Amino acid sequence: MKQQKGIALITILVMVALATIIAATIAKRQQYTLESTAYLMRQNQSLHYAKAAEAFYSELLVLDSETSAEADFLQESWAQPMPPFPVEDGIVSGQLEDESGKFNLNSLLKADGSPNPQMQKVFEQLLQRVGLPATLSQAVMDWQDADDLSIGPMGAESQYYQGLTKPYLAANRPFQSVEELRLVRGFEAKNFDLIAPYLSALPDVETKININTAPALLLASIDEKLEVNRVADTLSQQQAKQAHFAKVSDLLETPAFNQLDAAAKTLANNVLDVKSAFFKANIEVLLNQRRRQLSSHLIRKDKRVQVYSRSLAPF
Repeated sequence: MKQQKGIALITILVMVALATIIAATIAKRQQYTLESTAYLMRQNQSLHYAKAAEAFYSELLVLDSETSAEADFLQESWAQPMPPFPVEDGIVSGQLEDESGKFNLNSLLKADGSPNPQMQKVFEQLLQRVGLPATLSQAVMDWQDADDLSIGPMGAESQYYQGLTKPYLAANRPFQSVEELRLVRGFEAKNFDLIAPYLSALPDVETKININTAPALLLASIDEKLEVNRVADTLSQQQAKQAHFAKVSDLLETPAFNQLDAAAKTLANNVLDVKSAFFKANIEVLLNQRRRQLSSHLIRKDKRVQVYSRSLAPF
């Protein structure tokens, strides 16, 4: 009897221990489920707040096209940062960035896939301005064109990339983002960081550079004779007067540009503009002490604004 009572006691203790373990496991899994659910709810709420800010910027750009369609410049309301807007358990802030004020990587090729010599000249001058070889433009065009024939000695097609330690293929299509340039020959590490601030990757190959929003170094890349400091002074004077260029010829008549020859002025008129069609909204949501960011790429055409891509990657 004593032996049977001992076995029964041990059995009960084992059952109690098992029940305790099972209960603890269930409680732990419920806690994980609650945390995961709360995380997904915060993510979803943050995305809704970010999309609301995106809609606000879209309406702002539509309003701008109705009231000031002749030119786009940095003194307009769309170019001003959004003050932190309070929402439940957090704030929303953002800034519109003019992508038309940068060099479009996809403009190096025409719509038929052939090289665009005018844009190539500007890009090569830009490369030299930031301290990179002009011949790197060959690799950038090879990355986009549909064939497997290298444009020049610094070009690179799939055969080159297949020989790397971690092989991959050339895209043979337009750039989807500026970050994609990191994969192109010659733009590894620091080289990419040098030129990235001046670049965009827009879906329209016929875009022009807005002189009212472009940086001085990019505008100076129109011709090797231009001095970056003089161009920067010209832009600073315009901003100090709260003024803008109504047409490209106004810029070419300034002291920094009026020494250009006829060929350079023709190039400038062909690749520069005073209006913008592409913008990027950098939106930040701080919710429950957690920060989330959304980049929305917007295109404005015929007084309508559409989102053509979004990214949740950090700025």
